[in-house]
Amino acid sequence: MIHFIVATSSEARPFIDFYSLKKKTISNFVIYNNDTISLTISGIGKTNAAMSIAHTYYEFNQQKNNIWINFGIAGHKEAKIGDIFLIDKVIDNETKEKKFPVILDDFKIKQKACITYGGPNFKYTNNLSDMEASGFFFACEKYSTKEFIYSIKIISDNEKKKLNFFDKEIIRNLIVPKIKEIDMFKKKIFSFWIDYYGEKKKILEKINHILSNYNLTFSETEEFKKWLIIYFYNQPRKKTNIINLKENFQTNIKSIKKQLGI
Repeated sequence: MIHFIVATSSEARPFIDFYSLKKKTISNFVIYNNDTISLTISGIGKTNAAMSIAHTYYEFNQQKNNIWINFGIAGHKEAKIGDIFLIDKVIDNETKEKKFPVILDDFKIKQKACITYGGPNFKYTNNLSDMEASGFFFACEKYSTKEFIYSIKIISDNEKKKLNFFDKEIIRNLIVPKIKEIDMFKKKIFSFWIDYYGEKKKILEKINHILSNYNLTFSETEEFKKWLIIYFYNQPRKKTNIINLKENFQTNIKSIKKQLGI
């Protein structure tokens, strides 16, 4: 599942339309979804962002290690209105805590640091400014790995031009031209996720198949499983599988150690 966290309905609407999302719940947070994507409208501020992530996590059956993407508008000293950025560092202005997202690839989207403020900020700097990113990153790390937590921002205001935040049409016109670019980013992250967790799933299926052929005690199962995990995660793809189901588990462990030079 890919979870989008977006502060306002104006920022969310282009995504709802583009992905044909349907309203799921309006209890504590409004959530839209389809089979593979959810979008939660968090409300403004880092606390709301963090709370919405916990709510979304429990709303979708407490599934860990999904993809989380925070999207929103942001200010900057001189960046062009409508420019899009991937956050490579987030700083909480109140606590001074920092987070460094793990960016898996050289994406075409430009990267920049973002400072999260406790309220609207018009003292622009060379960092992006928003009100949600730090709460998003700190909360998401409880539910997923850093490789699958991202924040994307579109510049809405700078020193030369302020935004009327109540004008839904202006916000929509900022986001719609970039929606396909964001979708391409989403697809690339999803392909990384499939590669990582798809391979992991295959390995676990192999291990469970091997263990099902043995009648072992709990401690023996855990010992054999440990060495099977080490072997399959370190096995060169071109190497032949050395596990022999006709041999006992101790012999297979010895073969694994020999193969890995342990």
